[in-house]
This record gives sequence, structure tokens and C-alpha cells, in this order.
Amino acid sequence: MKQESPLLRECLDHMNALPDIEARNGDRNSITIRNCDKSVDYAYKIQPDVTGTTAELIIPYFQRFERNNGDKILLITRYLSNPAIDILLEKQIEFIDTAGNIYLNNPAAYILIRGQRRPKGNPLSRSKITVTTLKLIYILLKNPHILQATVGDIAAAAGIASSTVLRSLQDLYELGYLQRQRDGNYRIVNYPKLLERWEMGYAESLRPQLIVEAFTPAGEESFSDVAERLMEGAKEGKFLLGGELGAAIATDYLRPQSATLHLVESGPQTSVKSQAMAIAAKMRLKPNLKGNIVFVQQFGKQNVWSEDGMETLADPLLLHAELLLIPDERSQETADRLYTNSIAPRQHNA
Repeated sequence: MKQESPLLRECLDHMNALPDIEARNGDRNSITIRNCDKSVDYAYKIQPDVTGTTAELIIPYFQRFERNNGDKILLITRYLSNPAIDILLEKQIEFIDTAGNIYLNNPAAYILIRGQRRPKGNPLSRSKITVTTLKLIYILLKNPHILQATVGDIAAAAGIASSTVLRSLQDLYELGYLQRQRDGNYRIVNYPKLLERWEMGYAESLRPQLIVEAFTPAGEESFSDVAERLMEGAKEGKFLLGGELGAAIATDYLRPQSATLHLVESGPQTSVKSQAMAIAAKMRLKPNLKGNIVFVQQFGKQNVWSEDGMETLADPLLLHAELLLIPDERSQETADRLYTNSIAPRQHNA
């Protein structure tokens, strides 16, 4: 029998402390909540650490789950701040945290409790999922077979030290993302779960560290006016196309209004900032902190989409993670298509 998560147990204890409410952990990752007359079954998702940024990312996952499975789903987490709660309430995402913040909206109970204080203690998962760990996770998701390669090969692909690879693999094993095999190598236990962790970490900590500069079209030009120039620039090998523009090319399903450009290193003599400024001048772009054309620095050696005809695009993992930062429905539909056609097949290699 699978051991119950302590985090889940704490959340259920808060529920059961309420009058006339009973909450039980059922089989196959389900929770039953009942009063004296009615009961409701939920699937649940344990996401230990949720911030305002990751709350935005959780929403598409939960909406997709409910759409595809027809089941209600409940977020189980350590602590939700008021800004994170506001985001979840707006999208009707139900939750319980270990501080006792609760939102349920079902035939058995309507409950909203907020403003409870953060529990003491440091979350294990956040301390172990560092920026360098995220770079390793990306490589594992892109090519799960690389876990059979040498530590040196994995380190070179991820752009991190070999000692960091060994430590990070052990951390991912202890957190339940990897399983150790008899030959001493690892395999991915749950590809979608590891993908979720990558995308939340990318939004919250890795992407902010990679951003070089943001721009908008100069003069009276719109994004569509400069999109052709950006595609030509990518063919010259100066950067990879990502974000909405890259996803639009990959899926032919989106009219892009923004782009993320992944800079290709030009050598130690040129800083990425000066490289971005030179490209922007050629593309007739002007700096803007809130601009819709964002240059980011590449990491490791495998940011390009490794498929014929896609050599100017960033990898689907990067495109998908960027799309999830854009809340409009068309971008989310594009993300779903990208996942189904280009990311989900990689699970077979995990």
C-alpha cells in the first residue's frame, strides 16, 4: 500500500477539523469529501511550493485535466499567499494548504478560508531544485536516454559541472522524480510530473536568470512587421526562435504577437548584452522593459529543436514553457497541440 504523503495528511486534518465535514484519502490518488447528505470525489495534485508565478502555471494543467478527465481536481500544497489565492480563486481552482487556507466549491461543501499564516520550516523540494538542477531536468526531458550516458556527457549537454550532475541526480531520486536501476543508472519515474516541475521552475527561477534584454518594434511598426526579419535572422544562425513566434511556426495554429529569441553564443569576446543590442539594431527594435520581443541566453548545448526543418526553432520544451506564461486561450490551445505532437512522444523513451 502506498504511504500517504505527510503534506496531504496535514491538509486533510484541517478539513476534518471543520464541523460536519469529513475528508478521506481514497484509492488511486483520490479524495472524498462528504457532509451528512452528500459526497464529492476529487482527484488531487500535490504541488509543495506554489507562488504567484507558479499559480499562473498550475491553472492550465488543472483546466486541461478537468477537460480531459471530467473529474474535479484539488490542489494540495504547503502554503498559499494572498496573491496566489486571488489567482486561484479567479479561475475557480480549489485548494487546501497545510496552514489551513481552504477553498472548496462543490455540492457537499462551500468553504473559503484564507489569511492563515505560513507554517514554519523550509520546503525540501525548493531547496533541492536549483537553477542548475533545472538545466539538468531539461536535458533529461529532451532526451531521457541520456541517463544511460556518462556523467561527463550529461554535464556537457546541460552546461553544468559533473559533480553537480551527480548531486542533482541524487536529489531528483530522493524527491521521487527518478528511479535507480540495478545497473546503477536512473530512469524517469513520471515524465509529466517532471515536466511540470521543469516548467514551473523555468518560469520562477531559470528564465529570469537567462533574460538579457526586452525590445519592441521601433517607430510605428507592429510585431507582424518585424516577424519576417526575425525569421530571417534566425536563418543566419544568430538566435533560435521561441515563444509565440516559434510556436506559431511549429504548429501553424497561432497568430503571434510576441517572441522569445534564444541567443547563440558568438564567442568570449562579445557579451550577450552587446550581442542582443547589435541584433536589435539590425532588426530595428528599441529597448523596452515590457517589450514583446525578449532575448534570453541559451544554456547547455541542446536548446535547438533537433528535427529536420526545425533548425531555427528552440526545442518544444522551451516553446511550451514560454506559452504557459501567456494566459490567453489561443496560446494555451497551441501549448496543448505542441505537447501532444512534440513532447508527449518523448515519454516513450523515459
